Amino acid sequence: MDKTSINMKEILGRQKQYFLGDHTYDIHGRKKHLRKLKQLLQENESRIAEAMCMDFGKSYFEVISNELGLVYSGISTILKRLSRWSGPERPPTSLLNLPGKSCVYPIPYGNVLVISPWNYPVQLALTPVASAIAAGNTVILKPSEITVHTSGLLAELINTAFPRELLYVRQGGIPETTELLELHFDKIFFTGSTKVGRIVMKAAAEHLTPVTLELGGKNPVIVLPDCDLSRTAQRLVWGKFHNGGQACVAPDHIYVHESIRDKLVEEVKQHIKKMFNGDARNGESLPRIVNASNYDRLQKLIDPAKCVVGGQGDRETLFIEPTVMTGVDITDPVMQEEIFGPVMPILSFRDLDTLLGKLKERPSPLALYIFTGEMRLAKEIQSTFRSGTGMVNDTVVHFVNGTTPFGGIGESGMGSYHGKAGFECFSHRKTVLRKPTWFELRVKYPPYTKMKLKIVKLFLR
Repeated sequence: MDKTSINMKEILGRQKQYFLGDHTYDIHGRKKHLRKLKQLLQENESRIAEAMCMDFGKSYFEVISNELGLVYSGISTILKRLSRWSGPERPPTSLLNLPGKSCVYPIPYGNVLVISPWNYPVQLALTPVASAIAAGNTVILKPSEITVHTSGLLAELINTAFPRELLYVRQGGIPETTELLELHFDKIFFTGSTKVGRIVMKAAAEHLTPVTLELGGKNPVIVLPDCDLSRTAQRLVWGKFHNGGQACVAPDHIYVHESIRDKLVEEVKQHIKKMFNGDARNGESLPRIVNASNYDRLQKLIDPAKCVVGGQGDRETLFIEPTVMTGVDITDPVMQEEIFGPVMPILSFRDLDTLLGKLKERPSPLALYIFTGEMRLAKEIQSTFRSGTGMVNDTVVHFVNGTTPFGGIGESGMGSYHGKAGFECFSHRKTVLRKPTWFELRVKYPPYTKMKLKIVKLFLR
C-alpha cells in the first residue's frame, strides 16, 4: 500500500466518533480486545521473530524473553486487575462539603498517539498500546521506520485484525510522524531520544495535549569496594551488552573505586568470554547494530588505544564486538552522549561524596545503578539522587518489574507506565462531589459576618 495515500486526519476523525459513541467504555469490551491482541501475537511468534532477526539479528530467545513475553505478562496483569483499577475511588470529604460524598473516576483521555522506537520494536510499541486500550482509549501507533520488517508486520497484523476506529498502525518516517503531530490527539506517548522528545512536546503544546515522554540518558554505575566482584561483573556485562547495548536502561558507563578497578576489569573480561563463548561474532547472543549510521556513530566513540576488550567491528554486517575501555576521562567522546551500543567505558573514583556531587550536576539519568554490600548506604544514595529509576546490585531488570511505575525525570523523561501506572498514564482522574438538597451550610452565602468567618476558620483549620 502507498503510505502517502492514507488520510490520517480521516482515520483520527473516525476514532473520535467511535470514542464519542461510548464504544470504548465497556470493561468487558476492553478485555476482549486485549485478549485478541495477545492471541494475535502468540499465533504469529515465528513471523515476528523472523522480522526482528532480519532487522538487527535479534535471537528467538530474546524475542520471547524481552519482547513478546513482556507484552504477554503485561496484558495478563491488566486482565486480572482492570475491573479493580477502573472502579471509583471514594476519598474522604471535607467538613465544609458534608454531608456530601466524593468519588474519583478514572476516565479515558480519548484518542491516543503512541510513537515507539526501534530498539524493542514490539515491546515498547505494544505495552503502551495495551495500557491505552485498557484505559478505554482509541490508539494510533506510529512504530519506527528503522526496523522496517517488524513495523511492517505489526501494521499487517493489527490493521487486519482490529477496526481502525479503535487501533491503527501508521507506517512511515519523519514526514508521517510530522503529519501525525500536527493532528489534535488527546494524549501522546513517546519513547525515544531526548532530542526528538523536545520536538514531540513542542508539537503537543500547540493543542495543549498531555504527553508522556520515555527518553534516555547516560545511566551511571557506581561500584564500591565492598561489592561481590564476580557477581557485579556478571550483571554489568549482561546489562551492558543485552540487546547489543541498545537499551534506554542499559548501564552507560561504570565508576569503580580505584582500589578495585583492576580486579573488576579482569572479572568483566572473564564474564564476557563466558557469555559469548569467546566468539560474539558467530553467536546469537549479541544483536547487530540497527543501521549503518548508528554503527558509524559508535565507531567514533571507540578509542582503540583505551580498549582492553574488543573494539573491532564489521560495517558490512553491522557487528561491533563487546568493547571495554579503561583510562577513560569525562572529556572523551564516549562520555559526551548516550552510548546506546556495546561499548563499556570504565572510570575510577577515589571519594564517593565527590563523585555523587559531580553526578548530581549532570542531567538526570533514567537509571542509577549501585553495587555494594552496604544496603543502608545504597538506600540513602538512591533515596536522594535524582534519577528516573534505580537498582542496587543489578542492572536493567527493574524494567520488567510490571508492578511498579517506570519512567524518567528531567531530560530522561516525564510520566510513567507499566502495570497500574500504565492504566493511570492513559486515564484522567475525574473528581465528582455529590451533595444532597436537604441540608445547606449557610455560612457560604452573603451577607458575611464575623460569626460566619469564625465558623469558616473552624472548618478550615
